[in-house]
Amino acid sequence: MKVLFLEPDRALANSIDIFMNQLRLKMTMKKIQTEEELIQEGTDLAAYSLFILNLKNPTDPAILKFIRQNGSDAPILLILEKEVNPHMLQTLYYLSYDDLIVKDFAPEVIAFRIYKLCHIWNDDVFCLSKEVCFDFKNALFIHKEEKTFLGKKEALFLKYMLAKSPHVVSFEEIECYVYHNEVISQERVRSLVRQLRAKLLPFHFIETVKGEGYKIVNTKIEEEVDSTSSTIMKFFLPLLPLADSSMCLFYM
Repeated sequence: MKVLFLEPDRALANSIDIFMNQLRLKMTMKKIQTEEELIQEGTDLAAYSLFILNLKNPTDPAILKFIRQNGSDAPILLILEKEVNPHMLQTLYYLSYDDLIVKDFAPEVIAFRIYKLCHIWNDDVFCLSKEVCFDFKNALFIHKEEKTFLGKKEALFLKYMLAKSPHVVSFEEIECYVYHNEVISQERVRSLVRQLRAKLLPFHFIETVKGEGYKIVNTKIEEEVDSTSSTIMKFFLPLLPLADSSMCLFYM
C-alpha cells in the first residue's frame, strides 16, 4: 500500500511512518515536505492508496483538485495545526476531504483514522489461523470443514472484539456497536458472551477483564484425544490502534 505523506515536520512524519509499519498493514510511505513536491508527482498520484496532507492553506482547493484531475480518487486525510480557526471547519466540510485530524495527536490516533479510511476496520473475514476463520458477512465461524452459525449480535460482538484486538473492549463500546446505544444491563452482555463462548467450543479466546470488559487472547483448543494437553494457536490478527471509546464509529 502506497501513501503520500505531506508534512513539513520531518520528525513527526518519521514517527508516524515507523509506528504504522509496526502494525498489520505494511505501507510504503513517501514523505514530502512541500506542496511543490506533490505537484511534481503529476500523473504518478494515481498510484497512491491514501494521501495524508498538511497544507499551507487547507481551505484552498487547488491541491485537492490537482490530485483528482491526475486520476486519483484515493481518500485524503487532512492534518491541521492546533491553532485552527473553527470557522475553517465548515469550509473544509464542503471541500469533501475524507477526514481531518488536529495536532497534537498520538500515533495511535492517526493510525485509527488511516485504518478506517482504508477500510481495514471494515473487513468481513478474519483469519485466526490457517484452519480457523470468522466470516462476519455470513455470520459463520469456520474450523476446518465445520461451520458454526452465529446470531446477529453474536457476530457483531465477535467482529468488534477481533477488530479491537489486543485491546480491552468496554461494556460501553459493546452497548454502542452491538446494541446501537440501546440501554442494556451488563448481565445482558454477559448472557451474550456465554452463548457465544458455548458456540465457539472447543476454542476459548474471549477473556473477561474484571471491571472493564472483554478481550481476545491466544486461542486455547481442547484436544479430544488427549484431555491433559492443549494447543496454542497463534492469531494472525492486526495489532490495531485503540479508538476513542466515547465514539461509535462503526456503521453496518
